[in-house]
Amino acid sequence: MKNINSKRVFRRNDAEVNPDGSYVLYWMQIHRRLEYNFALEYAVAWANKLGKPLLIYEGLICDYPWACDRIHRFMMQGMAAHHQGLKERKVNYYPYLEDKPGAGRGLIQSLAGNACCVISDEFPVFIIREHNEALSGKLKVPFVTVDANGMIPLGLTESDPYSAYIFRQTMQKNFLDSWNHPPLEKPLNGLKNRDVVELSAGHLEKWPHAGNALGNIDSFMKKLNLKEVGTLEINGTREAALARMDAFMKNDLSKYGEERNHPDSDRASRLSPWLHFGKISEYEIVKAALERQPSGWDPGSITFNKGQREGFFNGDASIDAFLDEVITWRGVGYHFCHHRADFDKYSSLPAWALKTLDEHRGDERKHIYSYEQLENAETGDEIWNAAQRQLRREGIIHNYLRMLWGKKVLEWTPDPETALEYLIELNNQYAIDGRDPNSYSGIFWIFGRFDRAWGPERPIYGKVRYMTSDSTRKKLNLTGYLKTFG
Repeated sequence: MKNINSKRVFRRNDAEVNPDGSYVLYWMQIHRRLEYNFALEYAVAWANKLGKPLLIYEGLICDYPWACDRIHRFMMQGMAAHHQGLKERKVNYYPYLEDKPGAGRGLIQSLAGNACCVISDEFPVFIIREHNEALSGKLKVPFVTVDANGMIPLGLTESDPYSAYIFRQTMQKNFLDSWNHPPLEKPLNGLKNRDVVELSAGHLEKWPHAGNALGNIDSFMKKLNLKEVGTLEINGTREAALARMDAFMKNDLSKYGEERNHPDSDRASRLSPWLHFGKISEYEIVKAALERQPSGWDPGSITFNKGQREGFFNGDASIDAFLDEVITWRGVGYHFCHHRADFDKYSSLPAWALKTLDEHRGDERKHIYSYEQLENAETGDEIWNAAQRQLRREGIIHNYLRMLWGKKVLEWTPDPETALEYLIELNNQYAIDGRDPNSYSGIFWIFGRFDRAWGPERPIYGKVRYMTSDSTRKKLNLTGYLKTFG
């Protein structure tokens, strides 16, 4: 445990370890990987300290917010890979799949009843945050959540960072320490007690082991009454994540700085789906990028440039730009949500944004579109429709067009509160990387979070940053993109 920064560890209750427990329980909620995972590493350390076997529990309910075929299949693909891989490695793994809403209620408490302690994942949004808060007072053994989200531990910041510039200063001060204390690549290799954990017949009768269902995902999903938004070609396994990372590093990283904004070039990493579900860690992405520096990279070469975006890593400009997106912009969203329970509320916007949007809420809107029209890409804007179609088909939107996509919804709805509601719903339903701190960063940036007041003051937007489809068309190479999604 000495390798893990204490700022990553959150003790959720004051219960004492149960020395008579049969195992240490690791509840894998969102850090759904077996490599470079501080939470799993922490659970292994506790198992070794107590001389107990480890039980990894990974579950999937069927009535989570925005539940649909797209998300469910992606998650089940990852669980199936874990089931096969851990069986071969002789590690105790218990997967569970709900077949109807509420069927899994009480399962984690049942598992905890036979555990020495319970370790799980720290995550600042979605049902993971709710689960951790609700479970804290219900367990009679220690409940600890561990942050394996990013390079900079969530506990290092004392309040929500109100800009990327502010968070970048924190990142620069703490990057070397985080770099020098990385997660173990294969924490399960150090597990000492490999005894088989046998769950009771009564437990398994009520909550069956999901091995058979994971072997036939199509058949199991037909039994569920999930919303159908369309499954994706990409696969939810770690193997797929590593393949995508390798392709990006080899083919796109060197041109990322100049071409990332152009949809036709498609230089984005597209790693966010696997990052969101924890199939790949931020650390190994950063490591892979730094290893691509043309002349190598020396940790002693970094420049503490007081929060400036360029020059900290002193390397290739494209690599530096990518690292700023991965570490700073991803991190600022996670740390903001960690400190703010109202991260998804309109009232959480900065005061200047609330004021200017309120002053312009009565401005005339030339077009008002219903949620259904937006959902079905039925606007008069060719570029916006293309971005929405990409979201529906591929579960992502090109990074630059995502900004325009959000700005136009602010312009096309009766008031900013409605715009926010629509954007959250569209994103979290269709984006495979949605329901994430980065989702809320991108959506709330549309309304002024992590931004500043801009001039000149405009109708509807007030002093909030303004974007148009005409200017976007002039700036970007879109011909191929519009042909694909037009």
